[in-house]
Amino acid sequence: MSNHYLRVGFILLILPISIALRTGDVLTDVGVTMADVRTGTLHCLRHEGLLSFTPSSAIRAAAARIPPGSRAATVQLLGKVVRSYVESDAFRHDYQQSLQGPSPDGDSREAQQADADETLNAELLAIQQAYTHLDPAVLYSGITTQLPQMEAELATLQGDDRRLMQQHITETSRMLSDYAGKPAEFKKQYLAYQLQQLRQSARPSANDAATGRAKAASSAARRRIPKAQPDVRPVLRKQLTAFVALCNDVDFRAKLVADGARQEFANPAYRAKSATWKLLFRMGKEPVMAARAFAQAWLADLH
Repeated sequence: MSNHYLRVGFILLILPISIALRTGDVLTDVGVTMADVRTGTLHCLRHEGLLSFTPSSAIRAAAARIPPGSRAATVQLLGKVVRSYVESDAFRHDYQQSLQGPSPDGDSREAQQADADETLNAELLAIQQAYTHLDPAVLYSGITTQLPQMEAELATLQGDDRRLMQQHITETSRMLSDYAGKPAEFKKQYLAYQLQQLRQSARPSANDAATGRAKAASSAARRRIPKAQPDVRPVLRKQLTAFVALCNDVDFRAKLVADGARQEFANPAYRAKSATWKLLFRMGKEPVMAARAFAQAWLADLH
């Protein structure tokens, strides 16, 4: 699955991956546009049961930049963005059009790149603004608390994801050590590091997104979606119900055991769970429960 759908998948599953201060900041923070939301929403609602995806390196990097305590609020704001679109006249028109053929995807490569550059600049500014309001001591304490969680996740990763996470852990550990007792200086250096990482990851991410759009458009052009329904509400209810059930099924108290260089669930039944189930487990109870609450509220309004 392309990075484009991986990114939108996070929004559609209402998973937290970024800083969020105001509703208008959310799409900037996650590195997508309303065009991405539009295309990804239509894709998921035309493919019932699409609750499976693997986060890209760019998404993992974005998750690592979250300041402590912002995830639940981000979940609510991301959910509002998607719901606002689904309840709009624009969505109803787009959905009806999508039943007749491929998912809409008319952006040119040049337009996509220009949009990516604009998104990057806005995201850099948003991150700087977010860190401005963070107490240095709280940030230092929060990152210290997150470090063991990142080390635990490292054991579950492979390839580039593992390499990038290891680099992040190493650099974060160095800064925590170098600036112990100097939270203000730590905040300054940590922010500079996050901005540098974002700049470095932006170009590959933009190229991946453009390639993903091209592949998605080509694939959609070769087939129609015969099961798509003119009334989206039944499909939406199924998707939200499936997500709530998935959240309820995750055992956040599950124990992990070492299996060579990796960590595995002590309970063999959990080892057979879907990749999305395991992803929700790694994300943690607080943001997932916030996502579940949002989905439940939306479901209640649909009945």
